[in-house]
Amino acid sequence: MRNLIVLNRGYITPESRTYPDLHVIDSVYDSVSDAITFILSSSESQMIEAQQFQKNGNVSVLASFEVTSKLLNTLHFIDSSQLVFVFSSGDIVTATYDLHNPEDYDHTIIEIVGSIDVGIQAAQWSSDEETLAVVTNDNKLILLSRLFEPILEKTLDAADIKIADSKHVSVGWGKKETQFKGRGFKALERERDALKHAGLNDAAAAAADGDDFGKLRDPTVNEIEKGTISNVDDHSVRISWRGDSEFFAVNTMEQVLVEDTGETYDRRVIRVFNRDGELDSVSEAVDGLEQNLSWKPQGALIASTQRHVDDEDGEEVLDLVFYERNGLRHGQFNTRLNAKEEIVENVIWSSNSEILLMQLHNRVQLWTTKNYHWYLKQELFAENILFTKFHPENPMNFMIGTAQGIQVVDLTHKIVTGPTQLGNDSGMTVVVDGDTAKITPLALAVVPPPISYREWDVPGNITDLAVSKSNEKYAAITSDNNIYFSELSLKEMKEGQHPKVRGQIPASVYINEPIEVAKQIAFIKDGFVAVLVDAPMYSRVTLFEVDDIANPRLNESVDLTPKIVLLKSRADFETVIIERVDNRLVELSSTQDSRDVTNFPQLCREFEVNYRKETGEFEAFGISRTGKLFRNNTAIVSGVTSLLITESHLLFTTVLSKLCFLHLNSAHETFEVFENLTNENLVDERVRQIERGSFLVNAMPTKYSVVLEAPRGNIETICPRIMVLSAIRKFITAKNYKDAFIACRTHKIDLDLLHDYNPELFFNNIELFVDQIARVDYMDLFVSCLHEEDVAATKYRETLNDAAINESELKQNGETLQPAFKRKFHNKEQATFGNFADSKVNRICETLLSVLLKPAYFDKYLQTVLTIYACEKPANLVDALTMVGKFESEEQKETAVTHLCFLQDVNKLYNAALGLYDVKLTLVIAQQSQMDPKEYLPFLQNLHVQPELKKKFLIDDYLKNYEVALQWLNERGEEAYKEFDEYVVSHDLYKLALKMYTYNKERTSDIMSLFATFLHEKANFSESAITYEYLGRLDEALENYVLAKKWRQALSIVETADPKNQEKLIDTANTLVATLTADHRYSEAAEIEYQFLNNVREAVKLYCKQYWFDEAILLAQRTKNTDLIDSVVDPQISEGFGAIAELLADCKGQMSSQLRRLRELRSKKEQDPYAFYGNPDDLDTPDNVSVAASETSTAPSFFTRYTGKTAGTAKTGASRRTSKNKKREERKKAKGRMGTIYEEEYLIKSVGRLLERLDTTEADAVRLIEALIRRRMKEQAYQIQKNWCELIGFIKENIDEIHNMSEKDRERIDDNGEVYLIDEIPKPAVRDFPKFSILDY
Repeated sequence: MRNLIVLNRGYITPESRTYPDLHVIDSVYDSVSDAITFILSSSESQMIEAQQFQKNGNVSVLASFEVTSKLLNTLHFIDSSQLVFVFSSGDIVTATYDLHNPEDYDHTIIEIVGSIDVGIQAAQWSSDEETLAVVTNDNKLILLSRLFEPILEKTLDAADIKIADSKHVSVGWGKKETQFKGRGFKALERERDALKHAGLNDAAAAAADGDDFGKLRDPTVNEIEKGTISNVDDHSVRISWRGDSEFFAVNTMEQVLVEDTGETYDRRVIRVFNRDGELDSVSEAVDGLEQNLSWKPQGALIASTQRHVDDEDGEEVLDLVFYERNGLRHGQFNTRLNAKEEIVENVIWSSNSEILLMQLHNRVQLWTTKNYHWYLKQELFAENILFTKFHPENPMNFMIGTAQGIQVVDLTHKIVTGPTQLGNDSGMTVVVDGDTAKITPLALAVVPPPISYREWDVPGNITDLAVSKSNEKYAAITSDNNIYFSELSLKEMKEGQHPKVRGQIPASVYINEPIEVAKQIAFIKDGFVAVLVDAPMYSRVTLFEVDDIANPRLNESVDLTPKIVLLKSRADFETVIIERVDNRLVELSSTQDSRDVTNFPQLCREFEVNYRKETGEFEAFGISRTGKLFRNNTAIVSGVTSLLITESHLLFTTVLSKLCFLHLNSAHETFEVFENLTNENLVDERVRQIERGSFLVNAMPTKYSVVLEAPRGNIETICPRIMVLSAIRKFITAKNYKDAFIACRTHKIDLDLLHDYNPELFFNNIELFVDQIARVDYMDLFVSCLHEEDVAATKYRETLNDAAINESELKQNGETLQPAFKRKFHNKEQATFGNFADSKVNRICETLLSVLLKPAYFDKYLQTVLTIYACEKPANLVDALTMVGKFESEEQKETAVTHLCFLQDVNKLYNAALGLYDVKLTLVIAQQSQMDPKEYLPFLQNLHVQPELKKKFLIDDYLKNYEVALQWLNERGEEAYKEFDEYVVSHDLYKLALKMYTYNKERTSDIMSLFATFLHEKANFSESAITYEYLGRLDEALENYVLAKKWRQALSIVETADPKNQEKLIDTANTLVATLTADHRYSEAAEIEYQFLNNVREAVKLYCKQYWFDEAILLAQRTKNTDLIDSVVDPQISEGFGAIAELLADCKGQMSSQLRRLRELRSKKEQDPYAFYGNPDDLDTPDNVSVAASETSTAPSFFTRYTGKTAGTAKTGASRRTSKNKKREERKKAKGRMGTIYEEEYLIKSVGRLLERLDTTEADAVRLIEALIRRRMKEQAYQIQKNWCELIGFIKENIDEIHNMSEKDRERIDDNGEVYLIDEIPKPAVRDFPKFSILDY
């Protein structure tokens, strides 16, 4: 839907400097030096002069020499400072000039590098300037290299075209008689044979059937054309190369012989050769094919022209036809020219293949195509056009060569649209197609091009269009400078009316000089039209009053310098903005007042201007030719392809297929997000992905929609999230909750936003909210969709006032906000609420209930009230069912129950109804569910016949409310004591039972006896023993004390129960010693041995095992058994020394090996993470960290190794890991097996466990050193202290390095593909060893 407009039309009139009165005959672009090389000559002088015209106006004469024939082709080799000329006489001439002094043409070396005696018909260089194709007068094709060395010479043989008879239908095999000719033709032959058998010859048969008998043909088979020559064919030869220089086509006129009849005739033939000169294909015959030839640079189509008689109306038409590389026809279109008078002299393509230029004698036409339709976009007049050429690199620039000079035309795209401001944003879009303006209000109908909603026919080919602010007035400039006006309201357009010309301004009214051209047009409001009039040396803007569209009046003409390149309406259509060649934007009002807007750093081919009425400031945006987007004089982003503006946003598309939104009137916009558009994981409301190559057509903020056009021509309407959210926020601020709700519902926006965007406003206007929504189903939808998340602060965070957010804030908030980063740092635990009102959902529900429970709302919103109860957290089913139970109407009760069953689990409702002891309501719920009647009917029927207390007990027991059920048993009194005790035992309700019988000692003793038995069974021997002792059951108490290893209480019980029974005392003491020794409680066992068993030797030995050497020595001394010091204590000291020394050696070895392994792991990871996270074996594939994701590789990627799934399954939350795999993963994590990702974590934690072991053993080591010194074993004591201190020092030196685990190493991915961080491993404190001074040396 893009139109083409003229940005600038420069005029260059070269003057000959070596010979008088020479004029331009050829010209070439010098893309390297950004200059133009002119070739001047005249038929009288027989001189050639080559000039180079620089962009700054400097002119240099490169060469001058005599010629005797017509120039066919010119090429300028900038890199070798050489011009190459090909003449019709056969001479190929080079002119090599001095690069450092190009103006000294006397020193230019003129050389004939080759000559073809028979002369040359056509010559053309390849696009890469490496091969020259030449067709000679004797019909030979010659290929020359850049150094003019022959590559190929071959004759263009007419035998390439073989025609068997005039009927060119052949399948390529078999005889003529067996060829397929169609069912109708065979019937015709049978009829002719019948006439022959009747004695009539062919002539008589023809006379019998009429003169047209021989012309009859089968309508099921296309008529075969002979390829007759057009009556305006100039008999010339044309050559055209494909853009990649791999193939070229030659259009020649050949004499064709019909083998069957011997007839000869001339026809046009297009041959296709590869760059080596091998024939690839020959075109099929087409009647009226002409000499024009142009191969589409980036495609497979070859363009030419055809003059023929139209089959429908019988009039002669001039078509532009296309061939494929294989020589077959591939479509055509009508050029809309007068075939009897007009001649297309040349056809050329732009370098990007988007524009097709047709050269006529006095004008050029520019055509583009979308959706298989060809649009005539521009028509430019010039007198006696000699040649036209597109720039080889800039597709929007071409030159027109005339005898008077060169016109260099710079084009740009323009989409003609109406306003995009709220209220007038009907999406009006107008497309130029020759003398027709295709009008489509996209807000009314998204009509796919080339179809349009309405059409406006204008007498003349349109060059530019404009739409007024009201979208009801239209203005058009035609190529003959006439201006036409029309007016049609949207209402009339809906009724089927088409715009018609209502007013006209002839060119003579405002065009003062023949050199002036009306270039562009724009509306100011609805009452004025501004027209940009361009001339070679100046520009002016002419204003017309169009209040009365039928009688437009010339108002004023404003001259502006320097020249103007662009004219368009301001975004609000209040004024027009013009751009001058010096990059400056100027505003022009309807009163001819002008003021500067800004000055772009570069010339912009497309711009938009936003005006802030509050401050009177302008905000201008423009796109340069290289795709840079400027905001006033600052570059924002590069690679921009299209631009559009609304009241709130600037919209632009990029070459990365992104649609971006930039906030207008925002002091917080930093443009940071637009600098990172290459990030595929970018998630920001200001950026969204679009189809590759799409560009902006129009925007309709009222419908929150944007219209894009794809490269193939299809249009697509999207509703960007930012536009939808902006509208919703405006609705909420204006308390228009209904429109906000509809927008959220339509575009799948979380309804929480209605509350979250402004909670205070929501709660203060809750009754207004209910009144505006007004529908029960909408209210139900709102309540049921509520979440605890504050969507206004997370996924719908407004970027208008809070655009600059850093990554650290994202991690702190726990979500991806703006601008977006790849990782999401989730809190794995769901939020729990201490109070009911702490929940956002509960606060909203309670506020709504305060309104809906009022009599005025209750009856209508009864269903919503039930929904609110069901959606509270936790669901308030008790109040909901209590309310339902009070309904008098059974039908109403069933309806309410059905709704609740839809919202909540029916089993929960069934249980909640039972909890209310309402058996009838429970039955209704059960009947509305999918429950089996065999399951619930017997139970409910039994409840009906039970006494009240028994019924309540059965219900609470069924609901597993055991404590409440016990209360009902207690109320039943003595008759239920046995059942009470059994229920206490079966459900462990001892504490509640004791509380119930606090003042009943008998029942308390019974319950405590049961409790003691329970404690014994649960291995809580200590409390069981105390309980039995309280009850006076000493034997059970002794048994439990022994099992609890409470030796003092156990021996006390023995002494109390039977003081004289020494045998029982000794047995009990021996049992306790064995038990305590097994538990490493050696000191307590030693005390029993000494005090109760009088076994000093064993007591001393046990003290030594506890490292209580001081107690052992003291006991030996007190009991006068000093020999035990040498025989027991010293060996035990030596054994302790060995154990501690071995421990220290093991710890030091472990620390050294683990530190070395940690360093090795981290070094490998830093050097090559792919190798570090490589797959050690198929059975140990890690599953927890993502380094790189791949959805196409079959080998395990980092993503699959660390998540157990592909990127695709992670996105859907599907896990491929079975429970077996998960258990295996947990085992690997616990083992920290080498080669897995858990190894580093395991090694760090292992060091922590080593320190814990040292801390536990430290007290024993200190006591051991003290004993070693006392027993004169100083060397061993010194060794223990030294080794311990060295180990502690080694750990202190490396503890920081060991615990240096990066954030990346802490990342894990859960089953939903979300990245989270495992907890940091805390660095343990390393305590100093308490050294003995006498050993510290």
